Amino acid sequence: MNHQIIHVKTVIIGAGMAGISASINLLENNYKDFLVFEALERIGGRVCTYKTDKGYFELGAQWIHGQNGNPLYEIAKKNNLLQPGFENLLQNPVAPKIDEKNLEFPVEKFKNRTLLQNLNLKTDRDTTLFVTQNGQKISLEFAQSVYDTITKIILSAELLNLDQKSHVDNRVGDYLYDKFCEIVRNEMGKNLLEHKPEDFSDFDLKRLLNGLFLQRARRENIRTGCYNIFDVSLKNFSCYKEFPGHSYVELKHGFGPVIDALIHKHKNDFYTRVHTKHFLKKIILSPDLVDSECYQRPNLHSVYANSKNKAVVIICDASNPQRPRDFVIVCDQVLCTMSLGYMKENFNNIIEPLCLMPEEKRLAVSRLGFGCTNKIFLLYNEPFWNDKMSLVNLVWLPDDLNFRLDKLNHRNDTRKLWYEDMVKFEVVHSHPNAISGWMAGNVDFEQLDDQTIATKCTENLRKFLNDQNIPEPKSIIRTKWHSNRYSRGSYSHMPLGSSPDDFDAMARPIPNEQNPIVMFAGEATIKDLFSTIHGAFLTGVRESERILRKNRTSPRL
Repeated sequence: MNHQIIHVKTVIIGAGMAGISASINLLENNYKDFLVFEALERIGGRVCTYKTDKGYFELGAQWIHGQNGNPLYEIAKKNNLLQPGFENLLQNPVAPKIDEKNLEFPVEKFKNRTLLQNLNLKTDRDTTLFVTQNGQKISLEFAQSVYDTITKIILSAELLNLDQKSHVDNRVGDYLYDKFCEIVRNEMGKNLLEHKPEDFSDFDLKRLLNGLFLQRARRENIRTGCYNIFDVSLKNFSCYKEFPGHSYVELKHGFGPVIDALIHKHKNDFYTRVHTKHFLKKIILSPDLVDSECYQRPNLHSVYANSKNKAVVIICDASNPQRPRDFVIVCDQVLCTMSLGYMKENFNNIIEPLCLMPEEKRLAVSRLGFGCTNKIFLLYNEPFWNDKMSLVNLVWLPDDLNFRLDKLNHRNDTRKLWYEDMVKFEVVHSHPNAISGWMAGNVDFEQLDDQTIATKCTENLRKFLNDQNIPEPKSIIRTKWHSNRYSRGSYSHMPLGSSPDDFDAMARPIPNEQNPIVMFAGEATIKDLFSTIHGAFLTGVRESERILRKNRTSPRL
């Protein structure tokens, strides 16, 4: 092999939030002997603010979750990037003890009032619609009562704090649905059904309740980052922790400026070290680090490295697609910030020899979940809506005559039609002529062409809003997070069979803590803040501190 050889202390794979925060913390501590390689043509990873001449679209992360103690909130506040109303901390009351047998507790005493609001109806009540595929409007009072009930059940599930040592687990979806059915049938159901539509038969009411439950469950798929809430572990549902304050902090100009502010002080040093359109092919470690019986075939490590404690990293420069070229980097340590989705697909090809990948890490990668949330933005020459519509919740009523509230098994409710997994259309406040649709779980639509999607979305809008005059959009912008081979999804969650220890295993360096040559960061490597941008940020700082300690550089923080 006749490759260009580069010697550097540290290599960082990925310039998403974890890779960026690691880089900036290294530069803040005057550590400059590193390079960053990003496979995409841009930095940011799953943060992607798409700008147009009339506004912007948030294709990835959209909110800062929590205020007090959240480093990204502090960066946004310091740089005047918060939407008005989010500058001050929201004081949260102490979380009450919850009796799961009695969910009749006051909403205002929840651990986070804004969480309840955001899980339900975040926009103005007067501009929020709940409609069925028959064009039938559902009263907001009735929809709100159903949503409040399901949200209380969700929050009770988060506060259960089930015994982690117990081998007994259940699915969050089963818990939600069983509790929902129980409430509908008991005395609490009287309050729930107080605002039910007068002209509905008992069967129609059951269809409507199931439709609202499914719509609410799909919204929970988006929040949790799963394909199906019926796959999520109930025992581990309380593992995710929140910073106090507003749960959904909105930004003036999207997440992109937050990254710009993070980089600003070290902008030149950072960008001179970042190489986009460069992807990882292999990390080669010395066979001397493992048992000789585990790996006996010689590899290229000894050709390039003069110490068993160095790593040889093969990078492909794809900046010229017609003439991609590989080059070799010899370094002391590698920080991997790839997504869990990428790890799942490429686990056997990341490190050589493979037996240096611990079994616990292999199991963690397989056990943890990595779902997919996508957005579709419909752009028009001018709005077809008025100021009386900001959010349209799509409630699909089941047509099956055997679809009964007391017999429904959602685990077998496989949705083959992608558009039925779209939970809502909402007006995009960052662009004057656009609405967006959200969906989680169904990735089949990513293979369809834009015209097919635009036509089906228009068909659904006309059907749900009972208005055949709604025009087709002039264009669409959509995400394809599952099709992106460097992400293969959106963010992590804890399915049945996973454990909080899996996040620790994901974070553990190779070959060991005492000799960290290959390190790992990203939202799937932190057990109480997984699935978040601030979690990714903090793991980048965590691993950069490990690099500083290893290189005996005294941090100034």
